[in-house]
Amino acid sequence: MGRQHRTKRRRAIAVGIGAAVGASVVLAASEWLTWRASLQALPLGRLDPAIREPGEVVLVLGFASSSSGRVNAVQRWRTRIAVRSVDPRTATFVFSGAATRTERSEAALMADYAVGVLGVPADRVVLEEQARSTWENIRFSLPLIAVAPSVKIASNTFHALRARRYLAQQAPEVAARLRRARDYRPGEFAPLKPVLVVYEWVRAAAVTRRARR
Repeated sequence: MGRQHRTKRRRAIAVGIGAAVGASVVLAASEWLTWRASLQALPLGRLDPAIREPGEVVLVLGFASSSSGRVNAVQRWRTRIAVRSVDPRTATFVFSGAATRTERSEAALMADYAVGVLGVPADRVVLEEQARSTWENIRFSLPLIAVAPSVKIASNTFHALRARRYLAQQAPEVAARLRRARDYRPGEFAPLKPVLVVYEWVRAAAVTRRARR
């Protein structure tokens, strides 16, 4: 009985170690993939997120609102990314997103959080309240960012990458003025990153299948 107990215990320990190593590999891989995505679809020489330029614009991509009508965790996260990516005193914040589940638009909810909680000056905020998709975030925001000397896109990393690619398709001359935002931070929301990586892979595969039909 004692030997069986020790054997089971060793097996349990081995399984636990294996699970921990596996989880560590998954987290490390998703961390690296997210970091790499934060560098993609950006002009060469414009990869330093610490650089601030006079007149720069940060485009904040909307996210579906909660039925409660209060700004939700993802909307807060995207807004914080925007604020830490620029000098809030001199940059222009373009919040993009229509009213979806509530009477107020996604853009307005995020803007309220930026001004009321994060201290962004109200006169630095512009709302775009028509967009209902990432493609439309870019399309409807273009008139608001077209002449900016520098443009940053604020969202979670893979979503921001998709938006940068859409901008390159819709207005390559504006995409040439893109600059890296601070959407990637090592360890930030680490357990969520593998989920976002898988989601992006699944989404890309679905888009590829549709294109082949």
